[in-house]
Amino acid sequence: MNHTRKVVFRILELIFIFLWIFPLIWLVITSLKLEEEVVTKTFTFWPQNPTLANYVKAFTSTYIVNWMGNSFIVSLGAMLLTLLVDAPIAYAFAKIRFKGRNILFWAVMGGMMVPFQVLIVPLYLQFNSYGMINTLSAALLPRVALPIGIFILKQFYEGIPNDLEEAAFIDGASRYRIFLRIIIPLGQSAMATVIILSFINAWNDFLWPLIVINDTIKYTITVGIANFQGTHGTQYSLIMAGAAVASIPQIFFYIFFRKKIIAGIATSGMKG
Repeated sequence: MNHTRKVVFRILELIFIFLWIFPLIWLVITSLKLEEEVVTKTFTFWPQNPTLANYVKAFTSTYIVNWMGNSFIVSLGAMLLTLLVDAPIAYAFAKIRFKGRNILFWAVMGGMMVPFQVLIVPLYLQFNSYGMINTLSAALLPRVALPIGIFILKQFYEGIPNDLEEAAFIDGASRYRIFLRIIIPLGQSAMATVIILSFINAWNDFLWPLIVINDTIKYTITVGIANFQGTHGTQYSLIMAGAAVASIPQIFFYIFFRKKIIAGIATSGMKG
């Protein structure tokens, strides 16, 4: 009975995995088709004449290289700045006792419940007053500091024994030195989780870059791909090729950090 149950669960697991990755498979397959095959009434799963013409066109007739570069600047900048902001805040919430700490923490967590769309108008007016509209800095800065990142890091830091800090204090270490030499090295798995979340959050952002960036060459990759519909008509195979290229960095980041991400999420609920 147990063996049969395991087989059934494994089959269901494989089915769910296939359903999860099928859109990506379909995206790649469609990007290898000619446009005539995509819009035809006769359905074909595999391209009759596989071609890289859509990728060639994406790289030669659009600014996709610039868009990828812009997205890397915004995403990597958001990733680094998020770590610089989230890690000290999470450490303060986890290890430093101060008045109003819990109220302030839940106020920060409340930021996760505020839709970003609500903030668009005040943010736009603010950046416009600073003269930052149509710059990558305007696309980057609202993505700095991730509330879920603060939560993950705080939960992980609370799992670090207080004895380590007390021993360091006895040896004369300052709070700043403890954070750099003890907390950060021990929290690498949790930090890897925050890295991938902040990178994907910034990389996939569409609405805000669309609003604050006007020049085509300054677009991020998500806005640039959406621009295919206006620049080249609705060429689905070309859009799929651009989307496939845009997916590569996210897949790479996940493969590179997957073990640390799983470890960070698994241990984020530990308490010291």
